[in-house]
Amino acid sequence: RALALGSFSQSGVYANHQDIGPNYSGILLGISNTGAAIPGIIGVALTGFILDTTGSWNLVFAIAVFFYLVGTVVYNALGTGEKV
Repeated sequence: RALALGSFSQSGVYANHQDIGPNYSGILLGISNTGAAIPGIIGVALTGFILDTTGSWNLVFAIAVFFYLVGTVVYNALGTGEKV
């Protein structure tokens, strides 16, 4: 259920690139996907370190929730569909 509900946050991510820069939407998507892949790479090592250190998932999930909420707030505050 969490995965299905989390997909609602991704509903406009691809369309937004075409809205803000139709001539450069492929480049914009490449840049944003590269930026989005970096936390996925670092997160695996960080999760392993936290679990080895604390033996608990509580801090792992707290960090995930924190970044998810910060991303939501930043996107809602700064996100736009206006052409640049």
